[in-house]
Amino acid sequence: MSELDFAGSLSGEFRGMQDAGWSTTITADQVFEELNERLAAGPVESFADMRIILLLYSQLSEAGGVYESPKNMMGIVENAPYSLWPFRDLVRVRENPNRVIGPNANATFRNLAIHARKIGMTGLASVFENVFRDDVRNGMYHSDYILWNDGLRLRRRNGGNVTRLEYTEVFDLVGIGLAFFQALQALRTSAVQSFDPPRDIIGRFSENPPMPWTVGYDTETGAFSISGSSPGSVTSSEYLAQEAINEYLGGHVMAVFRPEGCDDLSSVDFFEHGFEPSEIDLSQDQFAELLNDIEARCLWDHREADTKNEGLLTLSPWGFRYVADVDDLVSLIGDPEFVLTFEPPE
Repeated sequence: MSELDFAGSLSGEFRGMQDAGWSTTITADQVFEELNERLAAGPVESFADMRIILLLYSQLSEAGGVYESPKNMMGIVENAPYSLWPFRDLVRVRENPNRVIGPNANATFRNLAIHARKIGMTGLASVFENVFRDDVRNGMYHSDYILWNDGLRLRRRNGGNVTRLEYTEVFDLVGIGLAFFQALQALRTSAVQSFDPPRDIIGRFSENPPMPWTVGYDTETGAFSISGSSPGSVTSSEYLAQEAINEYLGGHVMAVFRPEGCDDLSSVDFFEHGFEPSEIDLSQDQFAELLNDIEARCLWDHREADTKNEGLLTLSPWGFRYVADVDDLVSLIGDPEFVLTFEPPE
């Protein structure tokens, strides 16, 4: 019997090895609430209040424990095992004095954006590239800024052009950071709470062989748990189908398979909707073999009631389906789960 118990909401930090008081996501949530409260309190009337708002904004950008979750989730697309330290490659080690230095927000979000583009999620990559202003974060942490009557001034004493942001722009960028953090936390909470009541899933836990796991969330205690007692490897038809889909995806979140003579991707603007699928060209015989394999192993996207046979043969984690126009694409990716708008205080 093996059991992993994560107290509180699911996070990028492994809580089974420490009590809840060691989770830096607690601080991140507190910073989020403090920043929200300050913005909701009314007009900012002093430089001291604005300084605190910008420092809280900068600290929110550095909440590395929270941003480990999307890093690990993108790894799932590549069949990578869960990592306790997904940004380990960005860590610097100083020998004298002996010190381990984790990546700052600039490096973390640059890494997230590169990873998102690698798996074909260009829209998500753009979010990671723009959600937090690195020049503002650098200015605040290196005391390389001035709060003046006409706005936030960034000197950049180490090179580069000077920048001035009016305070309306400052509130907008703070709002963007808050909206991103809120959306991320809401998605994580929604995912965790979807396991109430608990569900049995056959799958791999990191690099273990596939076996049944019970995944559950307790609304009373806030505990999220994963437990299993299988003596060995177990599979199911659903597991084998998903494994085949993942192999065809090849580390991308979406792929398009085209037989000889097929129209190019211009008929469906995937990029406009935040995706860049891998393009796989096949001979007519190879394409026919692929269709036979899809039928034999039931790899169609079962959310589609009537399987079409026109358009681009498109693969997503849900399976294969044809996409002929933008309506088909929207049906494939679905509507946004959370739509957030931010209105800065007047």
